[in-house]
Amino acid sequence: SYTVLATLVQLMGEDKAFAYWAELSKNIHHYNSSGSACVTQAGLGEVALGIAFSHDVIVKGVDKGYPVKLTFPKEGTGYEIGAMALVKGGQELDLAKKFIDYMLSKKGQDLMKNWFRIPLNPEAEVVEGAAKAADINLINFNEVWAGQNKERLIERWRDQVGQ
Repeated sequence: SYTVLATLVQLMGEDKAFAYWAELSKNIHHYNSSGSACVTQAGLGEVALGIAFSHDVIVKGVDKGYPVKLTFPKEGTGYEIGAMALVKGGQELDLAKKFIDYMLSKKGQDLMKNWFRIPLNPEAEVVEGAAKAADINLINFNEVWAGQNKERLIERWRDQVGQ
């Protein structure tokens, strides 16, 4: 959910993003604590749409036979990155580096298709129905800024949206 807020702020500017959200919120039945519950709710016809990560739309919607469709905003979208890191001073650094290299290789990235994740390696296979990075209008999402401003923006969202 915060990724959506941070994306809107980076696309529109903070005040315009909050004004937009205030108008949008008039049409939102409720906010879920689960980021993917809206997929099932949309599939069951309980809500008109849901905002979720693409892999959740496929796994929890399309693959379960719900009449849902994966789309992305033409204006652009932010994103989150599942990360890997080396631990400074950690044991087996050479093996850890080999693991990271493997996971970034075509073979390692091909594993992502099992979970409908979007691979970083452009040579990796993408399962039918899953999103391809090249087909998505990604904004220049500043994750450092998003992290530094998270508490403040969430507090403002709670104060202004109140849910």
